[in-house]
Amino acid sequence: MKKTLISCATGALLTLLVVATYQTAQHVNSIAPASTETVTPVLKPLAVDPTWVKQGTPNFRATEFFKSSDGKTSSGIFECDASTFEWRYQLDEAVYILDGSVELDYQGKRFTLKAGDTAFFRAGTTAIWHVPSHIRKTWTLYDAGKVARTFAKVSN
Repeated sequence: MKKTLISCATGALLTLLVVATYQTAQHVNSIAPASTETVTPVLKPLAVDPTWVKQGTPNFRATEFFKSSDGKTSSGIFECDASTFEWRYQLDEAVYILDGSVELDYQGKRFTLKAGDTAFFRAGTTAIWHVPSHIRKTWTLYDAGKVARTFAKVSN
């Protein structure tokens, strides 16, 4: 019995060591180089399902400026003009408002975000954005994985 437990523990530790080594190698081989100069992100047109637009012509623009080596986390900048639209969150998203403002209908609540404010949107939810003039925000997306998203739905 004692030999079996030691063998199982040794096997588990070796498995963890192999996984950690693989993840480290993957990170080292695919991480972006450190910045050595200023980079100004160029925003490009962002195609959005036209049925999401409820009012106005938003002219969505965005760019991604960071993606983690495992592909689970990314960050970027988004902006659009006066409009009302629905946004369906496929991944968890944290935002920081750089400029402008937005009135949101989210999770049965109505609230306003303005420059300097932050908010978090859970994967699988939908928000209605009412942008009176314009909005510019940073976003960080996180893919917790299908199992985690399923548990999050069950716990809410």
